[in-house]
Amino acid sequence: MSIIKRITTYFKKPTGRIVGLWLSYFLYWGSIAPFIPYVSIYYDSIGLTGTQIGALSSVRSIVSFASAIAIAFLSDVLRRRKLVFVLCILGMIISLFIFPFMVSFITLLPIIALYSAFQAPAIAILDQDTLSSLENPRNYSKVRVGGSYGWGIVIFFSGLLIDNPAIPLNIIFALHIFFLLVLLQLVAFLSKTEPQDEKLEKATFKDVITLFRIPSFPIWMSVIFLFGMAEASLINFLFLHIRDIGGSASLMGIAMTFAILGEIIGFNVAKRLQGRIGSRRMIVYAFALRTVWYLLISLNQIPLLVLPIQILAGGSFSLIEAGSVAYVNERSPRRIGTTAQGIRSSILLRLSAAIGSLFAGALYQRSGSARMYLIMAVFSACSFILAALLRSMDRRREAADA
Repeated sequence: MSIIKRITTYFKKPTGRIVGLWLSYFLYWGSIAPFIPYVSIYYDSIGLTGTQIGALSSVRSIVSFASAIAIAFLSDVLRRRKLVFVLCILGMIISLFIFPFMVSFITLLPIIALYSAFQAPAIAILDQDTLSSLENPRNYSKVRVGGSYGWGIVIFFSGLLIDNPAIPLNIIFALHIFFLLVLLQLVAFLSKTEPQDEKLEKATFKDVITLFRIPSFPIWMSVIFLFGMAEASLINFLFLHIRDIGGSASLMGIAMTFAILGEIIGFNVAKRLQGRIGSRRMIVYAFALRTVWYLLISLNQIPLLVLPIQILAGGSFSLIEAGSVAYVNERSPRRIGTTAQGIRSSILLRLSAAIGSLFAGALYQRSGSARMYLIMAVFSACSFILAALLRSMDRRREAADA
């Protein structure tokens, strides 16, 4: 038997399928690791202002929000998640080849929009593929942690490369493309996971409307929107903050590695946490951890102390990610599972970031990074109180219904 047939046969087995999805997360998040965190440094290097950097981030988030939901819904209707995923990877690669040639704010607008349109749906497709492949959806965290390893390892070595004066910042595009090409090869070996039951009704727009009629579902989506809105200040301005307090590019990469350590810890305990406290309380705990992070990062002026603080950032993200995926999976109909996860990821990582990036960009330009993060600490604390109250109201309503 040829090596290709052996690999294909392995990935068709249940264990091989899980390993393939773990590697898919590793490669997808590993491909983004040298790009998303460092792209603000790239923008700064070509002379863009803080407001322009925030505006580009907002454009990326707005386009991603719309495309993630639309393309996820299309994959549910067509039941062709693998094909859609491959087309998204190819679209990202083409966009990244063009990206370095756009060196002004105006020319960057259309290319960042094109890139974002293809990049956004991948998270929802991977999440739904994983949930469809698992006998117990609570094992999602064990597969999703592959992305944390990918992000942590790649961003560490990316920081070392970028810190080398002989290597141009354009390396972030080459690294992104390389990992996407490897991911494309892996996806070719993975089998489809779309439901084959002909009796299962096809997804319709009415299903999406019904989803938002579920009690408290829209409010919980608003809660994770608040988390993502504040998260934009971390994604887009943390490296600038590290630079402002005297940190190097290598420290930036190491800082993200420490955040990934927090993610790995969080994902590894998420299954047990979900069984004991439920998905909604995990979301509440995510706000508590993130509030402490904002407060500590705003007060700290010693570059090396950023490293232990970053563990809280990773831990809080893993809780909001695992908790929100579980919450949506518990409540969405099977036939629109990808769409529901697309809505979740778009609200958490896209729509919220569009508004949050503008807000954080204006704060950074006006008051600096330390003051910006102090304001975010207050914002996150208020969101924590809101999430805790909402969970309490849900429990009382459910008890009354029972």
